[in-house]
Amino acid sequence: MQFGDTGATRMFARSRPVIECAQCGARIYVPEWSEYFEPDRIRHLWQCDACGTSFETVSTFEAA
Repeated sequence: MQFGDTGATRMFARSRPVIECAQCGARIYVPEWSEYFEPDRIRHLWQCDACGTSFETVSTFEAA
């Protein structure tokens, strides 16, 4: 079995939000952790498996 950028991998990447590493551009699919810190904000910590860089993103959305 070969692993790599197959058609199935590309379809998966298009069907889900994908974050790219801020340092090397590798795809990151799942954050290390997430936390709600306001009713309408969530913070994610990402860590790149390829180069080890860590960074945070903040998402804002309408409160329900």
